Amino acid sequence: MRTSRTLAVSDLHGFARTFRSLLFDVVQLRRSDRLYLLGDYCGRGKDSRGVIDTILALQSAGFDIRPVRGNHDHHLVLAARSGVFEDLLDLLDMEGTTTLKSYGVKHPQKIPEQHLQFLERLPFYRVTDNFVFVHAGINCTLGDPFSTQGEEQMLWDRSGVVDVSKLENRRVVSGHTTRTLDQIRRSLAEDHIRIDNGIHLTEVPGKGHLVAVDLGSKQLFAQENIDDRDSE
Repeated sequence: MRTSRTLAVSDLHGFARTFRSLLFDVVQLRRSDRLYLLGDYCGRGKDSRGVIDTILALQSAGFDIRPVRGNHDHHLVLAARSGVFEDLLDLLDMEGTTTLKSYGVKHPQKIPEQHLQFLERLPFYRVTDNFVFVHAGINCTLGDPFSTQGEEQMLWDRSGVVDVSKLENRRVVSGHTTRTLDQIRRSLAEDHIRIDNGIHLTEVPGKGHLVAVDLGSKQLFAQENIDDRDSE
């Protein structure tokens, strides 16, 4: 009997073909697995729409997919819902143009409502008995690291500093700050596991992959960026 796995993937950034190849060719995802997605589904790559379509299809098919919010996702929702011009400028500064192009629209308000609601409902973090899953990090200097005061750090923190005593001895799993494959492997034994390999950084040694980790076996899976390769 095949046992269930607890898996995590971060920073998909619109690289839909690479995401699907990682899940089905490399990880061989099964319905008994629990998959945490650590944010940034949009931006950078050419197919943000395809990434979200894939996540929604997996959930509809009965896979246990548990996503959290990334900073790119957060700003896309702000730009779509607030009507504030500065929020749109912030989105465009974060490579939001590629996201809009994937939907064939010029303003995030025109993105399909199902996709906006998916992003809008994303939690900032998820907690299990052993782990905290978050996009960037946790501010352990706060009396309550999970309070709304800590949401900015959940989206943006790059310090890598955690205090597991403030988290009831839970380890933190995050993305946001790119690490080499070797750094990711080493972090699997640390209090803060950081799994963003910078899928867009194909020219940087040790980077340019989408990574999944099996938190039970501490196995690392990596799929090189095939979206950019296929567009050459």
